[in-house]
Amino acid sequence: MSDSHAADVQAELQQYLNSKNINSLFISIVENLLIEKPANPIAFMIEYLYKQYPDQAKSALENLSPSSGESKANDVQEAAPATNPAPKEENSDSEEEDEDDVADIPVMAPKARPEGGRRRQSVSAESMDPSKLKAQMSQVTNIPKSPEVTETLLKVVSKSPLLRTLDDEQKDLIVKAFSGPLVKPSGEDVITQGDIGDIFYLLEDGAVDVYIKKGGADEMKVHTYKPGDAFGELAIMYNAPRAATCRVQTEAKLWALDRISFKVIVVAAAMQKRETYKNFLSQVPILESLTEMEVLTLADSLAEETYTDGATICTQGDEGNYFYI
Repeated sequence: MSDSHAADVQAELQQYLNSKNINSLFISIVENLLIEKPANPIAFMIEYLYKQYPDQAKSALENLSPSSGESKANDVQEAAPATNPAPKEENSDSEEEDEDDVADIPVMAPKARPEGGRRRQSVSAESMDPSKLKAQMSQVTNIPKSPEVTETLLKVVSKSPLLRTLDDEQKDLIVKAFSGPLVKPSGEDVITQGDIGDIFYLLEDGAVDVYIKKGGADEMKVHTYKPGDAFGELAIMYNAPRAATCRVQTEAKLWALDRISFKVIVVAAAMQKRETYKNFLSQVPILESLTEMEVLTLADSLAEETYTDGATICTQGDEGNYFYI
């Protein structure tokens, strides 16, 4: 396949994703799964799609083949019950089983559309090709910092679950790329739900609350960021509007990283690490029976630890919580 043909195919696929608003749809589904943590995620997603897009869901059910349409329609109706269901009979075994299937699924109200009937705005996806990200290295921000500030930032970076896995060279790059510090007073919104996101934040001091608003309901507090936490990466990685509002609880000291610097350093590092670990894990005899997807999942879960000569890695009799390779 020629480079020009591959580019045409990629452009066609990208146009489809943009025209159907797929990026925002995926983000919204994942966002609600992470918030609600349903015991039955499949039924939860069916209910979510049925309630968010009733017209499209109804049309899809009507187009099902006769052999499978009735059973699939019933599955969706069970996952997304009608507003005024008929009274249930007592001592009904079949209905009790249905209730067990969806007992943990919260009923979700459809999102209110903005005035004028327009859907939530999204932006087109950017390339995540490692070679293209590497080519953007020259665009990474470089802000000189004093040794004291550099040392402080490295300590904050080492506390962040997202950033502490970077190697020394990548940590040096990201420290130089951060701008700030930004001092935000209590009550100020650092991020507003629905806005386009171009900045990734690292919290050095203070606390930041996370709020999510669904439809016409009041916004709900779902999390609080503490020093060392980082936020804002989802909108950058998936090129979607901000999924939540981040509001300062107590005066916060923040460092900001622009979109290109984040993607070139953090995303490229994660992709490089994943590929390296995948190749390594594929050579481990005890893992030979794993599928490629299982190997990739394991690769994403690995954490690198360094031990000095003579250091104890594990002690006989201790509780075993880690698997070492």
